[in-house]
Amino acid sequence: MSNVSLYHTFVQNHNGLTGTSFVEGDEGLALGVSSSLIAAPGTNPEQFIGFALATCFNATIRLIEAREHTPEDSKVRVRIDITRDQPGYQFLVAAQIQMPQHDEAAAQRLIATALDECPVAKLLKDNENVSFQLVDQFTDDANLGE
Repeated sequence: MSNVSLYHTFVQNHNGLTGTSFVEGDEGLALGVSSSLIAAPGTNPEQFIGFALATCFNATIRLIEAREHTPEDSKVRVRIDITRDQPGYQFLVAAQIQMPQHDEAAAQRLIATALDECPVAKLLKDNENVSFQLVDQFTDDANLGE
């Protein structure tokens, strides 16, 4: 297995949850950041995790669907909650996956394959606060280990 980087980036933050985080270099992306726990404008860490997981995991499922010549129909919705724990806080992450043109067994197999291939899912999947669930409809009562 090769560890040759296919892409790298650096993201900086200088002021914590108030201010700006930015991508170094030519990309020039800068985002105002904030906390979900204070009334201030900006994108919060929960949203960043949700964007990363929903985008990467669905892209991976779609690549697998294309590779296996099955319908490319997946949609991913990620719920992120923040709760207190000791010490500090914790995130609860629940990914819901819709694959309406696949039967349950085929969809579960594709999801399992994506869990092994998606770099963001690989970082998160073994955490007890993270779940991945095949659903017919997106719901607000995702399984968050409550």
